[in-house]
Amino acid sequence: MKRVLLWILGIVIVLGVAGAILLGRIDTQFVVNQIADATAKATGKPLVFASAPSLSLLPPGVKFGQAGWGEIKDGQGLAVSVKSGMVELELAPLLSGNLVVREVRLDNPVLEVREGKAVSGQDAPAAAPAAPPVSGAQTGAVAPSDELPVELMRLVVRQGEVRYVDARGVHLEIKDLNLSVENLRRREEAGMQCDFSFDLKEDQKAILAGNLALDAKLRYYAPHLTFRQISLTVTPLGGLLPKEAGPAQLVCEGALNLQTQSLRLATARLSTPQARLTLGGEATLTPQAFKGTVSLEGSPRKLAALTGQTLKPSDNDVLSFKSVLEYADDTLHLRQIVMQLDDIPVRGDLSLALGTPLAISGGIQTGMINLDKYLPLPQNDTSAAPSRKAAEGKAQGGASSGSSAQSTQSVQNRPGVNLRAALAGVRQGKLSVTDIAFILKGEKGRYTVTSLSCALGSGGSIKGSAVADLPSKAYSLKATAAGVNVGGLLEALGKGRPVDGVAALDADLSMRGADAKAMLAGLNGRGVLEVRNMHLEAMSALPQNVPGLTGKKGAVPDRFDLVRVPFTARNGEVTAQPITVSSAGLNASGRALASLPREYLDATADIKTLGMTIPVVAKGPFSNISYGVDPKFALDMARKLPGALLDGGKAAGGATRNGAEGAGGVMKKGLEGAGGLMRGLFGK
Repeated sequence: MKRVLLWILGIVIVLGVAGAILLGRIDTQFVVNQIADATAKATGKPLVFASAPSLSLLPPGVKFGQAGWGEIKDGQGLAVSVKSGMVELELAPLLSGNLVVREVRLDNPVLEVREGKAVSGQDAPAAAPAAPPVSGAQTGAVAPSDELPVELMRLVVRQGEVRYVDARGVHLEIKDLNLSVENLRRREEAGMQCDFSFDLKEDQKAILAGNLALDAKLRYYAPHLTFRQISLTVTPLGGLLPKEAGPAQLVCEGALNLQTQSLRLATARLSTPQARLTLGGEATLTPQAFKGTVSLEGSPRKLAALTGQTLKPSDNDVLSFKSVLEYADDTLHLRQIVMQLDDIPVRGDLSLALGTPLAISGGIQTGMINLDKYLPLPQNDTSAAPSRKAAEGKAQGGASSGSSAQSTQSVQNRPGVNLRAALAGVRQGKLSVTDIAFILKGEKGRYTVTSLSCALGSGGSIKGSAVADLPSKAYSLKATAAGVNVGGLLEALGKGRPVDGVAALDADLSMRGADAKAMLAGLNGRGVLEVRNMHLEAMSALPQNVPGLTGKKGAVPDRFDLVRVPFTARNGEVTAQPITVSSAGLNASGRALASLPREYLDATADIKTLGMTIPVVAKGPFSNISYGVDPKFALDMARKLPGALLDGGKAAGGATRNGAEGAGGVMKKGLEGAGGLMRGLFGK
């Protein structure tokens, strides 16, 4: 036995020496030329080595230095180069006729691709009509064989680069590319690791730059491609995504059936410092469809910070979303939505038809929404002023640069909506609206709101409907309000409580215009405002200053049974007449003309109390309305006073002034209360 082993060892040594001598006598330059000729014949360009590679027997392999293939000519082409590399084979499988590569290593490889100018529309060939999508079963698809032409134990790429420029000016540059693939063998699990930095630009404008790292385990056993422990991490450094959005990591596991074109996604989780999105379910690739679940968890304030907005801090900074997700025929269904935004619960079902234009349908129910939590914090004047000016400049520029063609296109792309909504309420500051319900329908910029109903937190209810025709910039509103607590509403709007009572409103209004000023100038319609049991705080000052009423405090009422104001509007000119006030000890009637385009008021009224008729007037721009008693009335009252009180006309003048101030103060307080109410309702 010992002698047999010695013979085998001797044979191996002889073969090794013979192989070394044989390798030493091989003309490597001849081999290089043959490789160049073969690649030139197959691809049109030769593979060129700067120096002859060296061959080895144990293990069998080859090492080479600088090499390149292809070229960039006239700004287009494909070129590949490598600084050095090596290929080693497994000896034992080679002796049995199988080719197993132990290792392939490429140092500093560079791939450069440049596309020529895009083909013009006239020169481009006509596109073939798209074939209707068919499933994998219909096509009789057969999964690729899991046979491998060569098995690879390890592939290593170190410090590689990729440069790509397309005809539109998109420029992608990848640097510091490191790639490792291990155990690429038939029906066995292969491992892959890769990392690099990238910079994507278009016309020299940064789109996205950052770092990417990939770690994955893959196994192909026909027809199933199984993937697990997939980890893709992107760290943005500039462009569309701010640095604060990263690192973003995608982790997923599942299996793809290449024969049926179906995917089983056990889990897919995308995590960022602000939120985490999780998806799981089953999908088909042809036609595209998915059925599964989706969930989202995150911080609303961190997400808002990514957009440059700062929300008020909250003890319950929570965003959670869960839903059953279905996608088929270009329609996305979100069923059984369970959402929580801070302390706001949201439930519902939504369907989105993802065509052009988008169509949204479904129903949503929410809890009480406190808008104060989600309005951005106020900026200081120095930073806010430039931003306001920039926004105004953009708005003006956008308005001046718009064209009818663009407007028509935008109208066609406006979404279709069929949405039912029920909100427990909306609150901002002291103002709250509860039990809100409505139905929103429409398409192509023409929308209607029906079955609108809500309750005011200060007291009262509103019902109505509205129509918005965005292409025509035309809007209409029908509303009925009942049981409105006027004092409570004014107080909630921050206007104090100069007027109190219970109001009802019935209005049918329409307007047209591109902005608020134009819409006020285009206001048309009619309505009636009634206030019952109205209390006017300023009435207590009337007997103190009006001649003839002095000393009769308490005789003039400060509470009225009914105030009725019917009004009509035509092209922004609002006429209210006859305005009537009735109570046990006081009656009044009058009229008012308010020009919304000119922002000017002209109002008169006659107050009848204690056998007297006191005419009062209010005139002037909205910003500086003057109030007072009709001068003729004041002079007439002065002439009727006893001569002892006149004292040479001085007392008459004082009475005239005091009368004007007293009655004028009453009217001013009343109008200020009404004006505050209207400004609060319409956001002025």
